[in-house]
Amino acid sequence: MSDLGARAAELVRERVVVALDFDTLEEALQLVDTLGERVARYKVGMRLFTRYGPSILQALEARGAKVFLDLKFHDIPSVVSDACAAAAEHPSVFMLTVHASGGEAMLRQAVRGAERGRPDDPPLVVAVSALTSLKSRELPSVGVGMGVTDWAEKLGALALKSGVDGVVCSAHEAEGLRARVGAKPVLVTPGIRLEDVHIAGDDQARTMTPGRAMASGSTYLVIGRPIYQAPDPGAAVDAVCDSVVSWLEEIR
Repeated sequence: MSDLGARAAELVRERVVVALDFDTLEEALQLVDTLGERVARYKVGMRLFTRYGPSILQALEARGAKVFLDLKFHDIPSVVSDACAAAAEHPSVFMLTVHASGGEAMLRQAVRGAERGRPDDPPLVVAVSALTSLKSRELPSVGVGMGVTDWAEKLGALALKSGVDGVVCSAHEAEGLRARVGAKPVLVTPGIRLEDVHIAGDDQARTMTPGRAMASGSTYLVIGRPIYQAPDPGAAVDAVCDSVVSWLEEIR
């Protein structure tokens, strides 16, 4: 493997989060076992967690995996604080989500809850701005009088002002946000797609390739269907590496 290839593989292992969007624990763990050392981080969302609860976190911890717990907490501040504290008690959880639209008080309490649940090493708290499935034409129906990019950036700024560690946003918003907020905040970008790979029933409206997403300032790339729907998931991760290599060659 070339130096650039090794660097790309390291970036994929540390910065790619594979979404475990399955109906069963067995399917999820089979993918984790298949990918092995290629990937270290996985996303657990409502689908698996609603069915299996903390047992999925324990199963992933036993395999040495780090978990992005994507439950998008959105409630009154005290309830969200307690939920974040409970999530932080699971050592495999390195990052969790709340909704930025919950407001400043809720966001501040989310961070305090995560710190209370694991004082020595709290998980990152990242706020969801505008869902990547949203289109600008849909926003007036929910009372938002601006385009989706402006809305996402406004929510992202509110979240970071409130003390969260970062935001979830489309890679298309990452470059603008990164320019405004600097290097420190975590930017988590779903909607990552490989070139020339068609995804049946794709509901992501604002997508980007892995290399371009990293170039735009994304910290963590959430990739689901391009990997778990692939005939060979390991080869799909290798294709992600190739995309990152292309970016590294550009900046070399």
